[in-house]
Amino acid sequence: MATAHEVPSSASWLSRLMTTDFCPWANRFVYWLKEPIGWFVLATAVSVLIGLYFSPIGWTLAASLTAIMVVGMAWPLIAIHVTTCQLHPEIDCVHEDDACRMLVSVRNRVPVPVWGLAVEGYLDCDNDDAIPTVGLACVPPLCTSDFGITVNPSLRGRYPIQTPHVSCSFPFGIWTARRNLTTTKSLTVWPKVFPISGTCPIVGVANAEQGEGSRGGRSGDFVGVRAYRRGDSAKHINWVASARVDSLVVTERGGPQCVELDVLVDTFCRGTRDQLADRIRVAASVLVNLHQSNVPMRVTIGSQRLRLSSGSKGRRQILDALADVPADGSEKPIERAAIGRHAVIEFSSNDSGQEIVRMIDPRGGRRAGGRLLTKQIRSGETLGTQVREFWTEVRDADVAA
Repeated sequence: MATAHEVPSSASWLSRLMTTDFCPWANRFVYWLKEPIGWFVLATAVSVLIGLYFSPIGWTLAASLTAIMVVGMAWPLIAIHVTTCQLHPEIDCVHEDDACRMLVSVRNRVPVPVWGLAVEGYLDCDNDDAIPTVGLACVPPLCTSDFGITVNPSLRGRYPIQTPHVSCSFPFGIWTARRNLTTTKSLTVWPKVFPISGTCPIVGVANAEQGEGSRGGRSGDFVGVRAYRRGDSAKHINWVASARVDSLVVTERGGPQCVELDVLVDTFCRGTRDQLADRIRVAASVLVNLHQSNVPMRVTIGSQRLRLSSGSKGRRQILDALADVPADGSEKPIERAAIGRHAVIEFSSNDSGQEIVRMIDPRGGRRAGGRLLTKQIRSGETLGTQVREFWTEVRDADVAA
């Protein structure tokens, strides 16, 4: 009788048995059976043998199967060679999961309608199975027809990644004929950007003319009061508050601050493709939020270093660089520099593949001795909620520190 702990082991063994390729050397001899036409050829050969040695009905079966194969192969070949297809999006850039309208222009040069055309490979990523991007039921004869279809790209990138082609398997679907598209126009899919509440809590290291912050100093807006420290100027003593508590109290002021921030985005994938995609989405949301807040940054995405412009041009630089990250990540992890005087935000993953964000603030913490905070991107939860509370959680942790 099998025990409870033996059941997963047996199931795992059966799964490996069903999915393991024990004879990879023989694959090239049976690849032709992946298309239904291969089985038709095999059935025709068996029918011929039956007609030769057993019964004349085998010849009838062989003739019927041959007729089906001829029609099933001739029509797709004719269909893709008598038509000219062009495909292009209405807009050049779109975010993940946003609707995008694709325009397909097909020219039919024969006086009969053409059925069953499809465009494959335009929105496919590397190592993905070919799923038709556009399917056309019928193209009228002797004319150029324009078709519009709405698609929702689900992963960042610059499409097409591989050469798209027009295909046809009408009428029986036993064989698919393919030919490269005549003309295509590229589409850039940016990572999804989520809104973030709050602002960056990292302390600046230099005064600025404008911006948020409460850097302590002798000028600026009123921040509060504090106890007198040796070296404070007498003109900053708040005599009213000092008389009330019977000890010297100094008025604290603060002005805008300039944050010196390094942002590192590791594009190496230690987990799954979906985990890397979530990391890129969080990085895009944070970078866009910082850029809109006019926080000066030095941004490193994989091996690429960016010099950001202001306004919408800088935002596009960020999103274009993140869109260029391969779906399966880069070949090697980012090289981390030694911790210096600048604050650092790093998007990466730990050894187990979990996505994390590290924030290093050399001047943060209760006594300005430096602070390291690590946030984990929790899988299985709503990513938008985690991003929206990104700064809020950091600020609460800073107050509690």
